[in-house]
Amino acid sequence: MKKQIVRYLGLHLLIFAAINCAVITVNVYFPTEAIEEAAEKIINEIEGEEESQVIPDESSSQSHFWSNVPFYVLGNSTVYAQEIDLNLTTPAIRKVIATMKTRNSKVMHFKDKGLIGETYDGMLAIRDMSDLSGEDIRTIKRLLRAENNDRKTLYKELAVANKISLSEISRIKTVFAKTRRTKGKPGHWFQDEKGKWTQK
Repeated sequence: MKKQIVRYLGLHLLIFAAINCAVITVNVYFPTEAIEEAAEKIINEIEGEEESQVIPDESSSQSHFWSNVPFYVLGNSTVYAQEIDLNLTTPAIRKVIATMKTRNSKVMHFKDKGLIGETYDGMLAIRDMSDLSGEDIRTIKRLLRAENNDRKTLYKELAVANKISLSEISRIKTVFAKTRRTKGKPGHWFQDEKGKWTQK
C-alpha cells in the first residue's frame, strides 16, 4: 500500500516537474501589417500630416503585443500571438520622432532638389552633388549622418518596445523604405538594392 502511494505521488511529482520545466517556444510571426501601419503613422507625423500623429496613450504605458496569447505548457509548446497592437509611445520613440520632425524641412529641401534620395533599406543617401561647393557637401553629409542615426534608433526602439527580435530590424527598415517610396513626392529619387536610382 505504501509503495503504491509513493509511486502515485512520485508520478505526480514528475508530471508537475515536467510541466514547470517545459520548453515554451514563442512563435510570433513578423507583424508586417502592423509595422506598415506604424510606418505610415510615424512618417505622416514627421512630415507634418497632423491627422496621422502618433499620440501617446496615457491610459496604457505598456505594449499590448502579447494580449490574448493562448499557449500550452506540456512538451515543446508553441505560443502564438493573436493580437498585435504596436507600442509607438515609449519615451525613446517619441524623442527620436520629435528630433526627426525638426530636421524634416531640411531633408525635404535637399530631396526636392534631387541631391539626396531614399535607399531600399530605409536610409538616406547622396545622389548627386557634382554642382555643389565643399561647404554645401559637408552640410548635406552632416544632415544625412544625423538623420540616418535617428532612423536606425527608431527601427531598433520599435523592435525593443514591441518584443520583436532585433534580427528582424532589416525587415522593419524595408517596410519603412517601401512606405516612404509610396508616399514620396513626384520628382523624388529612390535607390534599389543594386544602387540604381529612379525618379518617381
